[in-house]
Amino acid sequence: MSKTKLKTVIFMGSARNQKAYWGGNERTGTRVLKYVVKALKERKSLMNVQHEVVVYDPVELKLPVLSMPHFFYKAGESPKELDEMAANIKAADCYVVVSPEYNHSVPPALSNTMGYFGGSNYAYKPSAIVSYSVGPWGGMRGAMALRPFLSELGCLPVSRIVGIPDANSTFDDNGVAKDPNHWDKFMGGLLNQLEWMAIAMKDMRENKLDPSKVKL
Repeated sequence: MSKTKLKTVIFMGSARNQKAYWGGNERTGTRVLKYVVKALKERKSLMNVQHEVVVYDPVELKLPVLSMPHFFYKAGESPKELDEMAANIKAADCYVVVSPEYNHSVPPALSNTMGYFGGSNYAYKPSAIVSYSVGPWGGMRGAMALRPFLSELGCLPVSRIVGIPDANSTFDDNGVAKDPNHWDKFMGGLLNQLEWMAIAMKDMRENKLDPSKVKL
C-alpha cells in the first residue's frame, strides 16, 4: 500500500542564539528541534504516513519585526522569501510548533514569523505542540498560550502535547534522546492524533468541501 504523504511545516519558536553571561547552551531548543525533525522523517506511522518536512527557524530566517505582512503586498511585489514561505504554509497539511515559553507565554519570534501570513494559509488544518524548558515544567505555560493562538490562525491544535522538561539533559547535541523509549512513546501519541486529523482534513479539502472556497 502506498504511503499517504503529508506536507508538514515545523515552526521553531526560539530566536535565541547567544549564550547568557552565566553560561549554558546557545539554544536548548536546537536539540529538541533535531529530535522532532528526525521523528517525523523516520516515522513509522499507524496510518502509513510519510512526512515531507519543511522547517522555519527564526535564527535562519532573520525576519524583521512585522510591519507589513505578506498579504499587504500587491501580487508580484512581495519579497521572494515571503512568497516561498507563503506557498509552503498554504500547501501544508499540518504544522508542528516546537517552542519554549518566554515570560510564561508565546515567544515573540514565533508569533512574528507566523503572523507574516494570514489565517487563510493555515485554515482547516491541524497543528501539534512540542514545548520544552531547561527547568521542570516543560514550557507548559507557553503551550497553553499557544492553544488559542493556533486556534485563531485556523490550525487547530490536537489535544495531546509533548512537554519536555530539563531539555539539556533529555537530549544530546544531535537531538538523540537519552531515554528514547520514553520520548518516542509520547511523540508517537502526539503524531497519531496529528496524522489522523491531517488525513481527515486533507480529504475534506481536496475531495469533498473546502470551506475557504465557499461563498456565503
